[in-house]
Amino acid sequence: MVNDRVYHAALDALPDSTAVLDPSGTILVVNRAWRMFGLDNGGRARDAGAGVNYLEVCARSAAAGCEDAKLAAAGLLAVLDGETVQSELEYACPSPAASRWFLLRVSPLSGGTGGAVVSHVNITRRKMAEQALAHEAAHDPLTGLANRSLFAARLNEALTRRRDRPTSSQIGLLFLDVDGFKQINDTYGHEAGDEVLLTVGHRLRSNVRPQDTVARLGGDEFAVAAPRITVSALDGLVDRVAAALHEPHLVHGRLLRVPVSIGTHLATPGESADTVLRRADQAMYAVKRAGRPPGGVAGQGTP
Repeated sequence: MVNDRVYHAALDALPDSTAVLDPSGTILVVNRAWRMFGLDNGGRARDAGAGVNYLEVCARSAAAGCEDAKLAAAGLLAVLDGETVQSELEYACPSPAASRWFLLRVSPLSGGTGGAVVSHVNITRRKMAEQALAHEAAHDPLTGLANRSLFAARLNEALTRRRDRPTSSQIGLLFLDVDGFKQINDTYGHEAGDEVLLTVGHRLRSNVRPQDTVARLGGDEFAVAAPRITVSALDGLVDRVAAALHEPHLVHGRLLRVPVSIGTHLATPGESADTVLRRADQAMYAVKRAGRPPGGVAGQGTP
């Protein structure tokens, strides 16, 4: 038989915070990682050590507004009652210094004794890698702006009718095209062209509202979706953007003005994303055809 000393040594050797619970959910023993995590995060050993009922700990956290604690308690109860062979829950546990994620794993004790083993596995590196991949899939690699896919998703969400959203709520859309961009690449090189695109992206981000989405749709085309906006607010947004983009760019030591054509459309919930984007695109081409000055603007698909 394994004596208590070997049992505790084996438990302490586990890298994950681990506790053994009896059938009522009361903690029988915890390992060193469990104790150290509590102490490192300002807790006290007696608050989550042997003799403490883990279900009661979850209940107190749930009462304080932690939804994950409710899910953790439900999963633990399911294992203790024999309704499932294992429960797992991924949850965020940020500290003042860093973002952290853990996997709560609950497994039943074998041998017919009842009870369970609870482990908190640090999955921060995996979650950060997943977030990085998700960000790369949804953002333009050059400018860091939303890409066409993410922009379409956010525009669709803004256009979706909802009970909590007034039917009068309107969505402003800007479609922008950098005029003469090919000439910049041909004259000064692609690195200079990339710098122009980066500057355009920065100026757009600096002049929209926090709730607006700025995207690079591809090439030299950009777009802005501005939900919950009025006609006058959209006019103000366009004026700010046009003024910022009218400022010259420093390219190879020369100050160059890079014209940007802007088309706008004011949409209402229920319209399709493809339709409103096409109307803003048509408005932008109306600007080009009219030969407006840099930063020229057309709205609602009309020159």
